[in-house]
Amino acid sequence: MDMLHKKMSRMDYIVEGILIAVGILICICILYPIINILSISLSADGPVLRNEVRLLPRGFTLKAYRDVLVNNGVLGAFKNSLIISLGGCVLSLCATYLAAYPVACCEFPGKKIYNIFVLIPMWFQGGMIPSYICIQKLGLLNSYWSLILSALISSYHVLILISFLRGIPRELLESARIDGASELKIMVQVVAPLSKAAFATIALWVIASHWNAYFGPLLYITESSKYTLQQVLREIVLEANALQFDMATARPGQPSINLADQVRYAVLIVSMIPMMAIYPFVQKYFVKGVTLGAVKG
Repeated sequence: MDMLHKKMSRMDYIVEGILIAVGILICICILYPIINILSISLSADGPVLRNEVRLLPRGFTLKAYRDVLVNNGVLGAFKNSLIISLGGCVLSLCATYLAAYPVACCEFPGKKIYNIFVLIPMWFQGGMIPSYICIQKLGLLNSYWSLILSALISSYHVLILISFLRGIPRELLESARIDGASELKIMVQVVAPLSKAAFATIALWVIASHWNAYFGPLLYITESSKYTLQQVLREIVLEANALQFDMATARPGQPSINLADQVRYAVLIVSMIPMMAIYPFVQKYFVKGVTLGAVKG
């Protein structure tokens, strides 16, 4: 028995070592491109042109970031994405909560039919053309509302919140009703404060979705002054349309409209900063919200 115990312990160590090695390898695969992009954005022209930059900057300089931060096109797109992400997050949380609360905390005639209508969008959607026609008929093209309202509510988010709200003790709600509290007061003052973890989880998903959205802005936004950051990234990284954003950089033997690699990568790094800054503050709520929603569903 002792020998078997030692053998299993040794096997556990081997498995643990393999898992750690795989985890380290995955981290390297994820972090190396980011570190390389950061290093190039902080390097001088010579080492970048000679392809000498790997993990550390060569000829350290902040010129690329200065070019980005004084550029009206990038700053305007950053502001547009920020407004859409934050505004869309607040409105989406309100709409999701209003959709989830009746199912999780109330009893009313037609509740089963309501549940079906919540689930239908998960299986069937109108598609791109009907969505575009709807936004066009409402006169929302080239406006923030076209992006906020088109992604206002998700059936998946509603189901996650329903699962979480069902974990709140029914006795607490019944006690509030016996004390004479209205349903609106219960929803705002009793249930909502207990749902911070779920709200933080959904908020992170919504903000990340709006911030990284590309197809929606490409479909509904055509005015350059309303471009989101992802649209500007496309122009800069894929098309190198430097003339539009006044960021032309001349190189020997190349047309002057080509952007320096440092500037392109600096824009990529700047676009990542908001998500990297938000996540540490909501991490504990994010983990708690996902775990509780999964267990109590």
